[in-house]
Amino acid sequence: MYKVAIVILTCNAGREFANLLAEIARQSLPIDYKLVIDSTSADGTADVAGNHGWQVRIIPQAEFSHGGTRQMAVELLPDDIEIVVFLTQDVRLPDRYSLEKLVGAFADNQDNDQEAHVAAAYGRQVPHEGASIYDAVDREFNYPAVSRIKSMADSRELGIKTAFLSDSFAAYRVQDLLKIGGFPKINICEDMYVAGRLLLAGKRIAYVAEATARHSHEPKLKDMWCRYREMGRFQKENPWIGESFGRASGEGRKLVRYQVGRIYKEKGIAGVLKLLAFDIVKFAAYKLG
Repeated sequence: MYKVAIVILTCNAGREFANLLAEIARQSLPIDYKLVIDSTSADGTADVAGNHGWQVRIIPQAEFSHGGTRQMAVELLPDDIEIVVFLTQDVRLPDRYSLEKLVGAFADNQDNDQEAHVAAAYGRQVPHEGASIYDAVDREFNYPAVSRIKSMADSRELGIKTAFLSDSFAAYRVQDLLKIGGFPKINICEDMYVAGRLLLAGKRIAYVAEATARHSHEPKLKDMWCRYREMGRFQKENPWIGESFGRASGEGRKLVRYQVGRIYKEKGIAGVLKLLAFDIVKFAAYKLG
């Protein structure tokens, strides 16, 4: 049995946060260490975590970054922790076996090759109840119903999707994470960065479709613009990802084709036009990043 830690980065997590902590407490997987790093919330998030028995570290909001703060968390873990699970504050885990199924991916060692074992795993994200189709189609495309183990050998077929991973619901083997230098101090795509480094080091990434979490965001134009501009900037600053796995443009075209077909069936041409407006904003922001 692995020694497992869970880390959640928070900032004004809101009323639903206590429900997430309660769901984690009901999980079948024994958790050895639970850590919240809170960016000076004003709504009592840190107190909620402490009252649920979590370790809490409070940092100034100005010091937060998605990569740097996760690396801080890794460095705060007890020395005997073998697997660290990262969740975002807005996920939900209604299935009490989700974490057990996710961490179970690390028991796999394909071909009995100890150096090519699973170093990271991520689960299937399904939309929150009541989510619109405009968010649901992205989840359906990125998180299919079939599990898969990915290695560098899959890059010819999957392209940049080989290095796809989401820290909203993901786990890492700590020793492998540290060997590649951990998370970089960046504010977006830290999960893809680490996944790429692990794959290039000969490790494998597990997608565990049986491990599910509810997670979705309704599309907002301003948020899309900011996020995709940062994603475009990330790709330009890390050309090794495109050189190693392929460019993001091909995967983007596949997503648009899937979105159009799916939304047309439910919303008709009006729905497709709304979707294309979202996609134009994403594309422009990405190119300007």
